[in-house]
Amino acid sequence: MKPSRRNHWSSFPALAASLLAVPLMQACGGGSDRPPMLTEGAETPSITSDSGALVTQRTMTSDSLQVMSVGGPEPFVADSDRRAVYMLAGDTDGSGCADDCLTQWAPVYAPTGEPDLGEGLAPVLAGVVTRADGTAQMSYNGHPLYHYAGDTARGDTAGHDLRDDWGHWSLLTPQGQPIGEPVGALPRDGDAPDVSDTQEVGD
Repeated sequence: MKPSRRNHWSSFPALAASLLAVPLMQACGGGSDRPPMLTEGAETPSITSDSGALVTQRTMTSDSLQVMSVGGPEPFVADSDRRAVYMLAGDTDGSGCADDCLTQWAPVYAPTGEPDLGEGLAPVLAGVVTRADGTAQMSYNGHPLYHYAGDTARGDTAGHDLRDDWGHWSLLTPQGQPIGEPVGALPRDGDAPDVSDTQEVGD
């Protein structure tokens, strides 16, 4: 970095400059393969595009999924920023939520590499679907994943069991089923994913 004419940094020890470089490396995603740290603010890091669609900021979207045990009716799948992720009954390729639906629900974009899954989740269930616009959306047990605009803080689960114009939305169990349906054992590597026909919870 070219020093300024006044050379403001000359009065600081070299250690200070090296410490300042650490968050810059983290912000650029370099020097670490770990999942991104939790954001400092309590609000869900989402924005609205010019078209009015809810858009999850790619730079703030985690490459990881984890199990949350607080906030839902039972343990559920969330991203590493403690943001609940949801499935839409009957949606297998992201086509179930498009156009006006995207003003309330944001696809969880897939990472460029393999996602990191926390303890209690099955890597064999993690996948990717390609939406009609060509974007890659993360899925779990064949269910495309979404964030909900009504979740205004990390840990919120306002979208669970919600029925709207696009269908029935649910949190997912670590086994990959909508919460409220019977679940079996957590699949292991080598097991075939159980992508069963999703039905309405309670039907």
